[in-house]
Amino acid sequence: MRKEIPKIIQTFSEVISDNMLYADKTEYIYNIIKKFKVCFLCRPRRFGKSLLLSTIQSLFSGERELFKGLWIDSSDYTFQKHPVIRLSMDYSKTSEPGMLEKQILLDLHDLGKDEGISITDLTIDAALKQLVKGLYENYNNLQSTASIDHDRQEPVRKVVILIDEYDAPIIDNLDNSMMAENNHKILHDFYRGFKNLDNIIRFVFVTGISQAARASLGQTSNNIDDISLMPEYAGICGFTLQDLDSLFADRYEETLNVLITKKKMQPDATVADLRKQLLHWYDGYVFDGETPFDETTSDKPIRVLNPYSIVNFFKVQSFKDYWLKAGPPSFLTKLIANDPDSFIFKTPLIVPEENLSTFNPVDDSPIPILFQSGYLTLSGNSPENEDEPYTLKIPNKEVARGYPRAFYQAYFGYENINNLLSKGKIFKTAVLNHNTAELEKLFETALAKLSSEQHIPTEKYYHSVIQAFIGGMGIDARSQVSSSMGKSDLDLVFSNKVYVIIEVKFEKEPKKTSTMTTEDKREKARSLAKIALEQITKKEYSNHYALQAKKIVEIGLGIFGRSKVGVLLKDGKTAR
Repeated sequence: MRKEIPKIIQTFSEVISDNMLYADKTEYIYNIIKKFKVCFLCRPRRFGKSLLLSTIQSLFSGERELFKGLWIDSSDYTFQKHPVIRLSMDYSKTSEPGMLEKQILLDLHDLGKDEGISITDLTIDAALKQLVKGLYENYNNLQSTASIDHDRQEPVRKVVILIDEYDAPIIDNLDNSMMAENNHKILHDFYRGFKNLDNIIRFVFVTGISQAARASLGQTSNNIDDISLMPEYAGICGFTLQDLDSLFADRYEETLNVLITKKKMQPDATVADLRKQLLHWYDGYVFDGETPFDETTSDKPIRVLNPYSIVNFFKVQSFKDYWLKAGPPSFLTKLIANDPDSFIFKTPLIVPEENLSTFNPVDDSPIPILFQSGYLTLSGNSPENEDEPYTLKIPNKEVARGYPRAFYQAYFGYENINNLLSKGKIFKTAVLNHNTAELEKLFETALAKLSSEQHIPTEKYYHSVIQAFIGGMGIDARSQVSSSMGKSDLDLVFSNKVYVIIEVKFEKEPKKTSTMTTEDKREKARSLAKIALEQITKKEYSNHYALQAKKIVEIGLGIFGRSKVGVLLKDGKTAR
């Protein structure tokens, strides 16, 4: 019987008992628990970290019947039962001081109650120690002392600790530095509870989407191993190419026919074409920090597809931005809003190793969190270059489309994707028809939404705002494109035959403007637009498109004060 496409769930036992598709990760788990005592894994959200922890929980709980047919069932693993503590730090955000500590204590009390252990200590590190020791004593009494964990030759009663979303209390409060720092200290105290328990702890596994609290974890736990970029665990979360084919190959033909019927693929498209499109949209993630890239093969190093998007694709049978449809993580939006200029970059990027394994919310560089949260991925490494050994890029089409919307939401707030795409069509039509009045209306409506708290009266700020607005509408907007005489502010690609070049000029509104009418201000903005358009012509920004495009449009965009916009445009040089 064909297995069901999984729901977006996080419980291993439910996946197996409901006959759902499951990418077998048990060989990875076997190797981890053989090799490590305390380890940490960083992966983007919705990449299967919680399901991985649930699988490890079932394994250490001795639930062998759930693993029939999986790799580990035919290994030498003995499925001895261990006491398991599983915690998620993904608590509801609160601004109340001390609430995180109360929530952790409540969870520890509930876990103790389930095992008949009364938690009397009032500090979270002491409560954790009391729970661990209580579980150890319970299992030591219940199990025969002759029972041995044959994997490590030690008593089965040792405790397993699994912690999910360990960094949530910090990154969910990036807009409140005092609360984030307070939560950081609380987590430091909590992880201190691991100290001096090595003799009764079997295994600790911690996951998160960033390295935000990694330092605290490392300082309070002995010998923690970060497996996030170890090549042997690159495919531990998400779908590898082999996973994709083994799980979904029997659905390729059916899905292809649906897409052809919907006119989303050509009538003569093949299964190979479908698979190529799947990889183009959702593949490209690389979490191997050591294996040299081999451009002649697709499996060196291991590439990973976004599991959330793949599952939804086969449910809906349509190419869409599933992973990013609800917008970026709130913490990323806050970082962009606080420092928009630092989030505008061109890929590929050459970076040092520490840019992949650190995260400091006050750091000037956005690269670490963009990599850790899945907006950038490895696209090459050079072990011989010790200073800058890694190359990063945007992984796939889904992220390339979704990243600009992160900017849009940072500035303008959440807006339905259909509304954004509709605005994009209006914008393109206005540009191609030289409808300056419509363009001025679009820009002024958008700028009116800008938060006064975030506003920075500089031309550089408005470069970022305009790029966010245009990119958020689904238009390919490229910043700071070089030509022989300088760099244009924005180049837009409407198609492979239509390019648009935009230059932005901004001027602060004087404090005393009582004599200026609204139309006076707009005329001032138009005079700035004229200067911008003249710069495009003078510096010949359109020359590098002249042999590529059938149509080039040059736009001078003037902004006066907070929201008065002037637009002037003309056709640029085109190929004959």
